[in-house]
Amino acid sequence: MDTSLERSITLRQLRIFTSVIEHRSFTRAAEALSLTQPAVTHQMQALARAVGRPLLDPGSRAPVLTAVGQALHERAGRILAMVGDAQDAMDDVVELRAGRVHVAGDTTVGIYVLPDAMAAFHREHAGVALRLDVVNRAQVRELLLEGVADVGIIGTLWDDDVLAAEPFLQNSLMCFCAPGHPLAYREPLQPVDLLDGPLLLREPGSGTRESAERILRSAGAEPVAAMEMASNGALKRAVAGGLGVTVLSTYAVRLELQLGLLRPLRVSGFPVERMWHVTWARERLLSPAATAFRAFLHTTEWRASLAIPLGAE
Repeated sequence: MDTSLERSITLRQLRIFTSVIEHRSFTRAAEALSLTQPAVTHQMQALARAVGRPLLDPGSRAPVLTAVGQALHERAGRILAMVGDAQDAMDDVVELRAGRVHVAGDTTVGIYVLPDAMAAFHREHAGVALRLDVVNRAQVRELLLEGVADVGIIGTLWDDDVLAAEPFLQNSLMCFCAPGHPLAYREPLQPVDLLDGPLLLREPGSGTRESAERILRSAGAEPVAAMEMASNGALKRAVAGGLGVTVLSTYAVRLELQLGLLRPLRVSGFPVERMWHVTWARERLLSPAATAFRAFLHTTEWRASLAIPLGAE
């Protein structure tokens, strides 16, 4: 494809050309563009040389387009309009009137924390499209490295430098039971007492379970789960129904505490404090919208909705 015209003409020349035709005068075009008339004449001559054909009828005192000039003028208007649209689109992205942010969150933070953060961000930047994937820790990593997700939220970090990370939010793990559970009348408890619950835990590989097992073993109790469940929802329902006791993030039980379906148990060594982290692919340049969302996660105003009613303790 011949690109000689692409290399020869400039947007500035097209802007001057359209202004001359619009004002039907070199002088008025120069005034409108804050240029001298010789500068306008020079740019019009350079444009005609680049095209290789006359753009204006040399026999007319006022600017009159030739057939070639007419063809260029029609397209010059569209080119300049598209450039303006591109500028507007870029301004929208930079000023967060547009854009997209894809977030991947580990199970507990993805279900019980990130929706609040995303709703608050949307109230300030309604033009930014948001998406949340709630997946396991390994899948968060995959989505980030594949370039599908912009930002991820996880608990335990990987021991490498592929992903950049920064602390996000403290996550407290506590023991919970149904009101009236027999262990509630034996407080304060030792970790080994939880086995009399019986003890219900998340499935192997869950970060919550790993933390519970770690503190039980450190207290000399082998953490044998009487029942395993692959979701916080099923676990909470089972415990609220009196099937046993469990260890969960305090963020996961806000509603159940408010409704009186669960109550915290005072157990030595609890709460266990863990940290959630914001993470992203180190080699990837985040978009303005993703950068703004990452910064927004560290603001304090939206976190008021995360208040945990532990008064029953």
